[in-house]
Amino acid sequence: MAARGPQDGVVLINVLVMLALASSVLYAMISLSDLSIARSQRFSEAGQAQALIAAGEASLIAALTRDMAQDPQTDNLSEPWAQIAQEPIAIAQGNFALTIQDAQSRINLNSNAIRGAFGAQVLDRVGQALTLPPDVAARIIARLAQQQPLDRLEDLIFQVGLTAQEVDQLSEFLTVLPRSTDVNLNTASPGVIGALAEDPDQAASLVAIRDRNGLLTAEDVTDAQQVLLPGTGFTSSWFRVTVTVQVGRTVQQSIALIQRTAEPGERPGVAVVARETPFRGGF
Repeated sequence: MAARGPQDGVVLINVLVMLALASSVLYAMISLSDLSIARSQRFSEAGQAQALIAAGEASLIAALTRDMAQDPQTDNLSEPWAQIAQEPIAIAQGNFALTIQDAQSRINLNSNAIRGAFGAQVLDRVGQALTLPPDVAARIIARLAQQQPLDRLEDLIFQVGLTAQEVDQLSEFLTVLPRSTDVNLNTASPGVIGALAEDPDQAASLVAIRDRNGLLTAEDVTDAQQVLLPGTGFTSSWFRVTVTVQVGRTVQQSIALIQRTAEPGERPGVAVVARETPFRGGF
């Protein structure tokens, strides 16, 4: 057997080093390939989620468009547009949920009717209903005295010093919309109607008629010998739709503000006009 030379050990070490390097490169290539596959899968999931979100919004837009043509005199929760809401259901590789809210079911702080003495009374009643400190209503009233409209209900945190918890409570009664709007008596909660009515009996009467008939009309108010509350009506032009989709490990949520326009001088239509990050008191 031939004797090993001093170079044999060096050659073996070099071979082992080369094998280690090759293994490292191969492992890195496999890892990058796995990451690329995972990234592609997430992109695919995100694309599917966005398509489902768009489909959900389109279904509401179509229903609101039909409603505008077929029954423009009322917007109430028994109509087809309100029935599109979908509790979470299983879909391929995930789930889907859609909620609809009439944005005019709450008191819009950018409404003309909510400014002045009437607005101060309404906000006082809101604060009392929520057992908030008395200065909360006073701070909001002072902010509404300014000419600049609010962009979001959340602005009250930074502009008047309310807490996030207080704003979250107020969102049960209040909202912020781009234009002055009336509160829709057909979709407003009994609490909102109670805040708008100076007489609790009047609010209770209107809610009772709505519960009995399924909706309120101007004739109902007259027949009950009531006067229509300031800043209220029976139709809506602003709606919020929230679509939540899970596909695989990807979860996406869209909260969109939809406007329906049929004003003189404006082209009738229904479209998404704004989107927000998930915050209960937006729009």
